[in-house]
Amino acid sequence: MDLALIVFWLLALSILAAAWAVVTGSDIVHSVVWLATVFLLTAGIFILAGAEFLAVIQVLVYVGAVSVVILFGIMLTRRTLPGGENG
Repeated sequence: MDLALIVFWLLALSILAAAWAVVTGSDIVHSVVWLATVFLLTAGIFILAGAEFLAVIQVLVYVGAVSVVILFGIMLTRRTLPGGENG
């Protein structure tokens, strides 16, 4: 079996596991971290395919920008608890 094929399947299974963690996560901050992991692993697939430019763009735009914007949105959103108490 070719080494590139083994690496591809390892990356693909890791992406599926991390995506499952995004969907089933109970804490939204942990879900964002898993989403960033999915983006990084996808960049690994791009590198394996020989598309280094797309891998760099994937890391810069998605991991660097989208994940940070989601985290800022989570941190800056005011959460209201039942009973009028703010937490």
